[in-house]
Amino acid sequence: MGLKRMIFELIESLKFALKSLSSNLLRTSLSLLGVTIGIFSIVAIFSAIDALNHTIMDSMNKFGQNTLYVTKFSFTPNNKVPRWKRKNFPFPTIDEYKLLQRTIPKDQVKAITFRIFMPSTQLRVLGKEPLSGAELIADGAEFPNIQELEFEEGRFFNKFEEEHASPVIVIGADIKQALFENENPIGKIIRVFGKKLKVVGVIRKEGSGVGPSDDGRVFIPYSFARTIVSPSKSFTAIIVAPKATADVKKLIDKIRIQLRIKRKLKPAEIDNFFVNNINSVKEQVESLTKVLRIGGGFLALFSLLIGAFGIANIMFVSVKERTNQIGVQKALGAKNAFILWQFLFESMFLSLIGGVIGIALVWVGTKIVGAMTDSFSITLTLQNVIIGLVISSVIGLIAGLLPAWKAAKLNPVEAIRTGM
Repeated sequence: MGLKRMIFELIESLKFALKSLSSNLLRTSLSLLGVTIGIFSIVAIFSAIDALNHTIMDSMNKFGQNTLYVTKFSFTPNNKVPRWKRKNFPFPTIDEYKLLQRTIPKDQVKAITFRIFMPSTQLRVLGKEPLSGAELIADGAEFPNIQELEFEEGRFFNKFEEEHASPVIVIGADIKQALFENENPIGKIIRVFGKKLKVVGVIRKEGSGVGPSDDGRVFIPYSFARTIVSPSKSFTAIIVAPKATADVKKLIDKIRIQLRIKRKLKPAEIDNFFVNNINSVKEQVESLTKVLRIGGGFLALFSLLIGAFGIANIMFVSVKERTNQIGVQKALGAKNAFILWQFLFESMFLSLIGGVIGIALVWVGTKIVGAMTDSFSITLTLQNVIIGLVISSVIGLIAGLLPAWKAAKLNPVEAIRTGM
């Protein structure tokens, strides 16, 4: 009987709360505005941060797990080596690349390539306007084994073309559209730095996101690039893709030992290069995402506090207006718990409505962003919806606790007299 009575009282409390809210629609709307703004802010911030993190991770996952970049730069913050020292580090060379090819155990490495990041230049096709701003990258034939590439037409250049410095070029989808429109570009000639290069492949369009995509890139063999651009005008990297079964830590140690010997570094001297693990960068991104979520949460908390104060204020007004009603209910046998839950339900329900409206506004915002651009997609996840609803419920509970307690403690005789 006790449980049934408790359920009955809770249902009756909820009915009283809904009746009170519906009878004061204007006041209800104004009081939930603060919660709506607060929940909208926190859910929108969390959704945007999640989308940013997802986009960055997707871009980095193209390179696989534990891909290593050997270069003069550190991909993560490094306070151990002074900046002036890092600035004077030499770039990796072709000889060092070939050394690693020979010395790294084949059962540990899936692919290894040498990359030259070239200065920007115009791409020219006979009879067409020159194209500026294309990202030109010189790479090895093994690059597709490091980053998976899908081809709309043709292929990537092969080992023979790499070894013989063949004048061939692979272009992204945007480059193809700009230079050839609907024509088949395979076998066509593009002039780069005044040299003629034959198109052998077109990479399938992948769409834009955070960071560069292959759509606006062109790839040429690094061996051919050395014949047209001075090494002083570009920077280089050795890219190593370990096998899934490889011990990455031992592999990094092997690379460090070989390069230190090649560069004749003394035992007391520091490495004048960095072996960057792509997974370390992912960890940095995840850490940054957590910091952004915490910071965003604190900013949105101020809006929620304003909303909570608004609800608490309205609830105090509601208690004062319904003092006579509370006295009558108590005189008829209503217990303190019944009165308490009546006002708590009203406060929580009010806050929950504000939270639902805030989440709905975020959903509308994601659709607007999705319609305006395809470069950055924001999705309202179930996790963020639950977070928004839980926070709004807790805010309502906290905001209504003191007014509800005050109402529950009213003396029935004094409440009736005061109300009259």
